[in-house]
Amino acid sequence: MALSGAKCQCGPAGYHPGAVRIAIVTDYYYPHLGGITEHVHGQATELTRRGHDVTVVTGRVLRPPPVVDGDVRPEEDVPFEVVRVGAALPAYGNASQTYHVVDPLLRRKLRRIFEERRVDVVHVHSPYSPILPMLGVLAAPRGAVRVGTFHSVFPRSLGLDLTAPLVRRVIDRLDGRIVVSEACIGSLAPYFPHAYTVIPNGIDDRHFSPDADPLPELRDGRLTILFLGRFDPRNGLDTMIRAFAEVRRRTGPDAVRLAVVGDGPLRGRYERMVPPEIAADVHWAGRVNHNRPRYYASADIHCTPCQRASFGMVLLEAMSCGRPVVASRISGFQLLMEHGRQGLMISPAESVERFAEGLMYLIDRPEERERMGREGRRTAVTEYAWSRIAERLEAHYLDLLEREPAR
Repeated sequence: MALSGAKCQCGPAGYHPGAVRIAIVTDYYYPHLGGITEHVHGQATELTRRGHDVTVVTGRVLRPPPVVDGDVRPEEDVPFEVVRVGAALPAYGNASQTYHVVDPLLRRKLRRIFEERRVDVVHVHSPYSPILPMLGVLAAPRGAVRVGTFHSVFPRSLGLDLTAPLVRRVIDRLDGRIVVSEACIGSLAPYFPHAYTVIPNGIDDRHFSPDADPLPELRDGRLTILFLGRFDPRNGLDTMIRAFAEVRRRTGPDAVRLAVVGDGPLRGRYERMVPPEIAADVHWAGRVNHNRPRYYASADIHCTPCQRASFGMVLLEAMSCGRPVVASRISGFQLLMEHGRQGLMISPAESVERFAEGLMYLIDRPEERERMGREGRRTAVTEYAWSRIAERLEAHYLDLLEREPAR
């Protein structure tokens, strides 16, 4: 149940149970697509629905990426305020494209935003990431609690070895440290040995629903395998294409297709990987945002041969839409699903033959697809619906507000 009552004065000295003023600071928000964007949007939407005053602070996008279905949510359609600062510039890190918000007056602007809104909580996503997240922590006003959510799994690196002492000075100032899965802690602990609270990603189970309308062009009698994700190496699209080629060889023509939803600089490379004789069986959808449930509804199986992930947002979306999944057996995915229950887990992640075998197993067993899809939907709704996750976030905020914030 949402909290009710008057808004608290900034910080615990004036705190009483009621609506909380929350600033969510993030490098990633629409029109950028991805797991953190979805997390931030779901978090802000549900906390607003529960009666809190939420502001999302993010970068100004100079060149919005194209979206094939043209449905990136405009800011006027959201129930909370979005404040743009600086310029979000693309970079490359952690094996994928990233963004950094640049502005010589960024810290001063953040402080003004926080003070004008008299925020009680500054919640920063990826607080070890320069520049906006770190400055969000440092610019939080006296009395406001600082919360950070860590989303990534990453290997040890020389860069982190060198910069960790500096970054640790920022992480140490957090009052609350959240990870989206236990898998994140293994990456963080060598550099930032703190206590962490696990609060996973959530899912809008009303939007990602089995009741979504399928796309007519993908429901023509052929079985559809869906891959959805950014085109970077760790997501395993190369494995997906090779596994589909083997599936197509076994099933013959006009029986199965691969629908690929996503985009990125490597698109040309992946398109060239498709053998010419099956090119007509691969549907390249491009970047899709709000219409993703229609693609899940059009699919019979969702497949993700990802090599490294902290959570598995696309798995959760597929499960919420009632679709069975064939996924890599990696730690971030094992927290979401069990082999044989919501789908099949394949090891190692780059095994083309084993992914092809897993896909063929479900292609030949429609009753298993139906059973696993039902179980996935049940798991998504009962364990990961945003209403449940926001309740845990809310409790975390209130617990921190009753303590003395770090200085």
